Amino acid sequence: MKGYNSDYGGGGGSDGSVNGEDFNSAGSNSVGQVDSVTITADVHSVPTTGEPNSVSKNYKDGKLDSERYYDGDGNAYLDIDYSDHGNPKTHPTVPHEHDIWFDDDGGFHRGRDKGINK
Repeated sequence: MKGYNSDYGGGGGSDGSVNGEDFNSAGSNSVGQVDSVTITADVHSVPTTGEPNSVSKNYKDGKLDSERYYDGDGNAYLDIDYSDHGNPKTHPTVPHEHDIWFDDDGGFHRGRDKGINK
């Protein structure tokens, strides 16, 4: 599929595994503790809150599209994207990560892509 790096399509192997489910196949040092893995398919938007210390892996057309990581309070803090979102000029590096934060009013913010923190 255009915009996907096939080297990152199926999960991680040695970078992380919980109950047989791989995560962090990009090898990011930004990933914290992960106690559970959730799998979704073909969803447009992954929730901004989830199980504490977890990751939600989203697949599109059978390929890993993104991983969203949740902190100990269940708030999203990091996205790792495994595609260029159909826009290689804006997202030339695949995979790449985005920091996530919430403002004082609870508004969700996703930072610019910054490559993988290794």
